Amino acid sequence: MKLNKLYYLLLLAVITSFSSCEDDDDLYPQLGEDPRNINEILAETADVSVLYQSLVEAEMDSILRETSTYTVFAPRNAAFDQADLSGLDEEEMENLLSNHVLSTVTADFASTLSTGYRPTMATGPNGNFLSLYINTEGETTLNGEVSIVNESSNKGATNGVLHVVDGILTPPAILDHVEANNQFSTFMEAVELAGLTEMLSVTEVTDAENPDYPLTVFAPTNAAFENFLGDLNGAFGWTTLADIPTDVLRSVLEQHVIAGSNLLSAETFGTEQTPVSGEVFSINAEGVVSDASYTDGNVTIEDIQATNGVIHGVDKVILPDAVFQSILDETLNLKERIEDRGYTSFIAAAEKAGLMETLESEELTAFIPSNAAFDSFLSVIENFESLEDFETPEEIELLKSVLEYHLYEGRLMSSSLTDGPLTTVQGDELTFDTATGRITPSYEFAPKATLETTNIGASNGVIHQISNVLVSAEDAGALGYPVPDTGAPEFALPVYYDAVESGFQDTWDGWGGTYTYNSTENVSNGNNAIKLEYEAGSYGALQIGGASPVPDISSYSTFHFSAYGAAGSGTTNVLVSLCDCDAGVEIQVVEGEWNTYSIPISSFTDTSLGAIRFKNNEDAASTIYLDDIGFDLQAPAAPSFALPIYFDEGAESGFNDTWDGWGGTYTWASTEQVQDGTTAVKLEYDADSYGALQIGGADPVPDLSGYSTFNFSAYGAPGSGTKTLLVSLCGCDAGVEVQVVEGEWTDYSLPLSSFTDTSLGEIRIKNNVSDSYTIYVDNIGFN
Repeated sequence: MKLNKLYYLLLLAVITSFSSCEDDDDLYPQLGEDPRNINEILAETADVSVLYQSLVEAEMDSILRETSTYTVFAPRNAAFDQADLSGLDEEEMENLLSNHVLSTVTADFASTLSTGYRPTMATGPNGNFLSLYINTEGETTLNGEVSIVNESSNKGATNGVLHVVDGILTPPAILDHVEANNQFSTFMEAVELAGLTEMLSVTEVTDAENPDYPLTVFAPTNAAFENFLGDLNGAFGWTTLADIPTDVLRSVLEQHVIAGSNLLSAETFGTEQTPVSGEVFSINAEGVVSDASYTDGNVTIEDIQATNGVIHGVDKVILPDAVFQSILDETLNLKERIEDRGYTSFIAAAEKAGLMETLESEELTAFIPSNAAFDSFLSVIENFESLEDFETPEEIELLKSVLEYHLYEGRLMSSSLTDGPLTTVQGDELTFDTATGRITPSYEFAPKATLETTNIGASNGVIHQISNVLVSAEDAGALGYPVPDTGAPEFALPVYYDAVESGFQDTWDGWGGTYTYNSTENVSNGNNAIKLEYEAGSYGALQIGGASPVPDISSYSTFHFSAYGAAGSGTTNVLVSLCDCDAGVEIQVVEGEWNTYSIPISSFTDTSLGAIRFKNNEDAASTIYLDDIGFDLQAPAAPSFALPIYFDEGAESGFNDTWDGWGGTYTWASTEQVQDGTTAVKLEYDADSYGALQIGGADPVPDLSGYSTFNFSAYGAPGSGTKTLLVSLCGCDAGVEVQVVEGEWTDYSLPLSSFTDTSLGEIRIKNNVSDSYTIYVDNIGFN
């Protein structure tokens, strides 16, 4: 039985060998009775002798004698005669020759070639095989410029097939591949117009030290550019690439180029990539490309390998956010743009107030409060708790007035905003301070707002996002906006309120300026304030003469006053002394606003009270106003919180003040800057650490479901500028951003609905920028 089985297997092998010979004869009629391999055909074909000789000199001819299957595109001698290859070294010459050889499974006859990319045996970055672009539409071309010589093609060999071609297949760079494929002709035009040909031509040979080598390029197809131009035509009237400003076109193309990496599709799918533009886009595992726009694209051609990088074809122009936003600016009206940006509270209010048509048709500048700002506003006013509470015609008219106070007739970009008043559509004025980006409403007790995001364009105007709802004096009463107590401060030892008091002398004006004790130009409380006009270069000082007998201030804890910087004065450094000397404390007076200063007596090294001195501590001329001067201002009671967290010296309600977080130094009982009481938390954040103060969770953790707002106050120390904090209630980064302003206390009331996580693992106040700076925090609690 075993013998019979072996006999049949041998018989089958013989039959198969005869069958295979017949198949070879059918497939390779040129083999004839004397079949030869590709190397032998090259050696005997006079028209490709230069190629053959080059292969022999490079010791590559033996490859084409192997039993593997190859497709060889052999340049005729005339092609070598027309090319100058003298500058190539040995390695480069071998790579050029290898670029004419495909390692295949079956022989590629001219009739079986199809349009697309095939790997040659030449290599590029990371040893990847270079791509050959075969185009069979019409006359078959290779890499866009070399054609098969018809009468010399399909030379069958025992190890493949040979085609004589009319040109040399130089290893292609990125631009060569782009130019070869007509699907990328618009991209090629765009590259030339934007001046990016040099970037895409960087090669290892000439720029080995260039960090841009190699490149990964996502090349949009012509259809992708056609769609992009359609969007641009609708927005700007641009119909051709030449119509697009060069800087805009360049920024778009830089969104498609990744420098320093040869990233194949296997390395890019399922990742985020950072192109030359610096703006990240993502590619999911299926090759779907997501950019700043609302429309995704797809990688349609993968891994076109060039000598200086790799190309992936995409069916969409990948847009940077600025370009996409500019298209929206021109195509969406204000109503649509406000909706697009997610200002749902403003839109709901506008719809209720009947302002939708106005937002759609009229040219306006809209100062739009964030949704969180609306929540805070509704939690403060006493007559309305929600937008639904505006019911009667009179109340809806009031809501319309509130919104119109945020609108200006005409288009004002941020660069067009100027210091001073701006009349709104409602009729009342807003006052701008462009240096700080602050907007002051006409109702003096309502909070100021800060410009947070500017120049959000629309087809009929522009939007600027602001941090608070603005309240006019006209609307405040009907809204039930609370009025604080603004009576005269109560001092244990008053020095000035409308006039110098308690035996102090106002007759000694000091030096280096002019001092008016009863100015009515800028007053914090009462009717008068002291006006100080410092002269340049004199380091002048106002001196309030000591009383007789000199009061003993050893029993007092703090020295208080309010100060205001006149327009144009900038920030004035003032040295405050309680002696007829320069032993004092320096403070900064901020232009355009009253600030209250509370300085611990312990901060003064000399309290002899020969005089109270306010000295200009710089040589520039400036004007300031002083009011409400006295010792030991009766501290107000702790703020009334339903759940207090911090007021004077430590955490409350079972919270833990011993965990200082990271990235800085935290002083729980600082007396340097205090809003209420005697102490505040001092936070000195380190640079580049994104440090955070953390107040540890109480045990048991309070249930916040019965509270509506998280409240605290913050003050930016001199030099801190305007900085961003991330406030969270979870010991995590799921929080709300606020801005702390240099030189003033700001109260924050953050709706708990603004926080996505209120688990209260701990309360975190985190530095959300990389700078080092110092702030103070006071009066923390829930209501």
